[in-house]
Amino acid sequence: MDDDREDFVAAGAEEARRAAVLRPLVQAYLKGTGSLESGINDAVWELGVSRATVWRWIKRLAEEGGRTSALASRKRGRPTGTTLISGKVEAVIEEHLRRYFLRRERPSLSRIVTEIRSACWQQGLQPPTRRTVQRRLDAMDAREIAKAREGAKAARQKFAPVVGDNKANRPLEVVQIDHTPADIILVDSFERKPIGRPWVTLAIDVATRMVTGYYTSLEAPSRLSVALCLTQAVAPKAELLAELVRNVPWPAQGKPHSIHVDNGRDFRSHAFRSACAEWGIDLVYRPPGSPHFGGHIERLIGTMMGAVHLLPGTTQSSVVAKGDYDAEGMATMTLSDFDRWFALEICRYNNSIHSSLGCTPVAKWEALSEQMMGDIPFEIEAFRVSFLPSELRKVRRDGIHLFQIRYWSDALAGHIGRGDGKVVVRYDPRDLSVIWVELDNDRYVEARYRNLEIPPVSLWEYREAMRNARALGKSGSNELVLAELIRQQRQIESESRSLTRAERRSRERKGTLEGANSAVSTTEGLRAIDTGDTSRPLFKVERW
Repeated sequence: MDDDREDFVAAGAEEARRAAVLRPLVQAYLKGTGSLESGINDAVWELGVSRATVWRWIKRLAEEGGRTSALASRKRGRPTGTTLISGKVEAVIEEHLRRYFLRRERPSLSRIVTEIRSACWQQGLQPPTRRTVQRRLDAMDAREIAKAREGAKAARQKFAPVVGDNKANRPLEVVQIDHTPADIILVDSFERKPIGRPWVTLAIDVATRMVTGYYTSLEAPSRLSVALCLTQAVAPKAELLAELVRNVPWPAQGKPHSIHVDNGRDFRSHAFRSACAEWGIDLVYRPPGSPHFGGHIERLIGTMMGAVHLLPGTTQSSVVAKGDYDAEGMATMTLSDFDRWFALEICRYNNSIHSSLGCTPVAKWEALSEQMMGDIPFEIEAFRVSFLPSELRKVRRDGIHLFQIRYWSDALAGHIGRGDGKVVVRYDPRDLSVIWVELDNDRYVEARYRNLEIPPVSLWEYREAMRNARALGKSGSNELVLAELIRQQRQIESESRSLTRAERRSRERKGTLEGANSAVSTTEGLRAIDTGDTSRPLFKVERW
């Protein structure tokens, strides 16, 4: 490479020497005054070339305005752009490329070449080769081709200029969040049979590339996914690390100043926007047609899925990459296994050298930690609850009715009949045994089942039980029907030896309910309601 550079410099110096000798002759040539013979003879002697070459160079300099580059060596052969095929063949190629190749059906070039050659034979013309057609295609506007074959959006993503800047200078200044289905088939923890792919929600700090939080689930992305991912992102990681591996730093904690998200419904919900506003988090949506806006989280997802592709049961990133690999047959990991593995992979990522940083995300976080703005102390549990789904309900004499289940807390007694009686009620779809009710001064209290015969149940279990009740024509109190049906369903499940994938997936979801709740909530087990216990903690939440 150095030799090529030296040759290029030497050639440039020689061209400059020739131009210096010939420019006076060019001026005389253009003015048409005086004889050039003596000057040309001197140039022939000084440059060591023939008279014809000197004359050719003089004319080139005259045509190019005296630029030195006019004397650069030129390739032998036909000038670029010269064509040897007839104009009629050119017309056939042009017509077929524009009419048949530039289509959303995206026919192959081989098919178009075959049709071009056939059309030429029919017209008595010499058919062009594939290479000739390829050159004509290469000469066309690449953006026009992409727009015609892939659509305007794809063309913009490929060729539109990237404007704006998506940078951050301090930890937690900008955090990006997104969801993705993981490229792996999981099995249930009961029979170790396939139940499908899990979803992963990830949060990354832009300034340090630190993964601040994650959440894995068998459910499609929702407000709950965002809430639990954000809760883990803002919370200290000591308890999580104690269960995984010791002496591995994961210092990310604290509320982000700004969250960058896409335009999914879970991020557009009123509850999510209100919760962000409540905690002073600036919510920024990705501009439509601007995938680069979320580039950091997209690259993180790609990196994480690359690691997932090494696990048994991986589906790879495409059918082609998967080949004949039997993902379901090779699947061995449960959701719990995958969650633990994914947490360790995040720790590995956070403590590995990042190419764009030149250091690990942990080291970058620690280096920039002094620039972090101080955060107002807040309750992690209150933060989590404020992002949960909510409903407006009246405080009745027998408690609060949600999903036709009655809830009670002694703290509700003083609110019966007060005003219109409506309060904000928040719930965790994974466990309906407890709800959070907003009371005076923007504070909430826990309320639990009034009927303690009902076992802890998820919203999905509840709806399934109610559908079964309607199918069986059962009537009466929903609470009694619910308790009976859930007991029967769980008994059948425990006795079943061969379940469908959907049923195994449902049972796995129920089986992980207790563990998931204990990881993100500090709520106690069921207890009697009428104990008069008013010592339960109260936290601030948003006001609608």
